[in-house]
Amino acid sequence: MRVQGKRVHLTPTEFKLLIVLLESSGKVVTQRDLLEQVWGHEYADDKYYPRVYISQLRRKIEPDAARPIYILTEHRVGYRFEKQPNRTGTA
Repeated sequence: MRVQGKRVHLTPTEFKLLIVLLESSGKVVTQRDLLEQVWGHEYADDKYYPRVYISQLRRKIEPDAARPIYILTEHRVGYRFEKQPNRTGTA
């Protein structure tokens, strides 16, 4: 995968997490849904995994991980992937 022209390595889990978020682009994906879709039903109540992996993913794909523009947190609910306009100003 390339981000801003640089090659970025994603782990299989990070890649799966990104795919789940991209498939629901613009919509909130609950932490529980992320856990079930990425890690499996047996992890459905463990809220630690999404936080850790979202943080790792942000460091790899966000221009500034401290101020994300792609992977946004919906407090107490989950996460949302937000498409950004391309350089021509269209989404």
